[in-house]
Amino acid sequence: MRIVILNGAAADDTLGGRIERALFAQLATQNHSVRTFTLRESNIGNCAGDFFCWVRSPGQCMVADDNREIAAAIANADLLICLTPITFGGYSSTLKKAVDHQIQNISPFFVTLNGETHHARRYARYADLLVIGWQPERNPATAAIFRHLVWRNSLNLYARTWHCEIVSGDPAEAALASQIAFALDVMARHESDPRPTLPAAPIHPDQDGAALRSALLLVGSPRTRTSTSHALGDYLMQQLGARGVQTETVYLYTTLSNPQKMQQLLAQIERADLTVLAFPLYIDTLPAPVILLLERLAAHRAARPAPGAGFAALVNCGFPEPQHNANALAVCAEFARSAGFAWRGGLAPGGGEGVVHRTPLTELDGRARPLKRALALAAEDLARGQPIPLAAQDLLSKPLIPVWAYRLVGGFGWYQAARRRGAQKDLKSQPYQGEV
Repeated sequence: MRIVILNGAAADDTLGGRIERALFAQLATQNHSVRTFTLRESNIGNCAGDFFCWVRSPGQCMVADDNREIAAAIANADLLICLTPITFGGYSSTLKKAVDHQIQNISPFFVTLNGETHHARRYARYADLLVIGWQPERNPATAAIFRHLVWRNSLNLYARTWHCEIVSGDPAEAALASQIAFALDVMARHESDPRPTLPAAPIHPDQDGAALRSALLLVGSPRTRTSTSHALGDYLMQQLGARGVQTETVYLYTTLSNPQKMQQLLAQIERADLTVLAFPLYIDTLPAPVILLLERLAAHRAARPAPGAGFAALVNCGFPEPQHNANALAVCAEFARSAGFAWRGGLAPGGGEGVVHRTPLTELDGRARPLKRALALAAEDLARGQPIPLAAQDLLSKPLIPVWAYRLVGGFGWYQAARRRGAQKDLKSQPYQGEV
């Protein structure tokens, strides 16, 4: 069996090191071809979200760094094993950076899986998926979010069999070896886990009922000002501003790599009564740079928590059904809890990119009416120190565009985008087929 291991642990992660050694010890007793990528040592840029791996060089990322080698190895593997600390119920930013680049191994065109819209296969066969996560102590809520994410990934990455193994606390060596052996045995038997469900996240109003004074928008899209994330967040900030709230906007992709800007951002977050995170969905959850921001922010607030400040999220995806965004919202809610914020809820339109497509909401026609109304309702309650109301969420509970129309227009759009770049004949290319 050809096995690829993606290790998303930090160098000083003691439990992660023990899990890796236990895994290698088990695999050494079997006749497998194993290839390991220690991601903290790999040269992988952030996914740019430009979809050039679909319409300019179909099947291959435009950036010639280690992500191509990893994607090629996965495309020819029988089993993909991911190792990661559980981060707010999701993956570490280190692992997620590699996972984000796996869109090159699927097609832009749409199919139906489990009654939902997903992207089509690029290759005839895909690797089974085993994800091993660890947490310092048993936490059923984060474990449930983590299992849900692995399941969602198994759908979009076309894993024939999937299993999620969670290690908690500081297990003895024998117990750890037994747990890893069990996980490998599940994969050998080709038995997938039962379909998991997400836990409900408690939403907190301002206990004092105080009116909101200031709000900070964090835009987590690589397209910054010309993104759907910015368009959604900016409209919410306009609505808050009309209600007397002072607002600011920061673009994460131009901030994270600048230590001075990062320190300024941390100070801005501490001053704000409400922080709103707006981002696109990447492979079922937050993009790697956004996770990195949350990791840094949680570490920062561990030393100086500021209870009472609110946190909310706006997430949009390229699928028409809004339920694709559920895991990302659950991760945001768990981050808020662990970092000492009061979770004020989130909005997650399906097909937002198809309706908004980077255009300011004030310039859009009637198709954006549910979006505008939902954001206005959210602003009304947030300005009063209250969570985003159910009425706003209900407005976005159905696709903004009929599913059949979204797929038809979207499929034609991918073909036209490739045609403009002379790549229309290569849309079904399999550049990694047969690579070792």
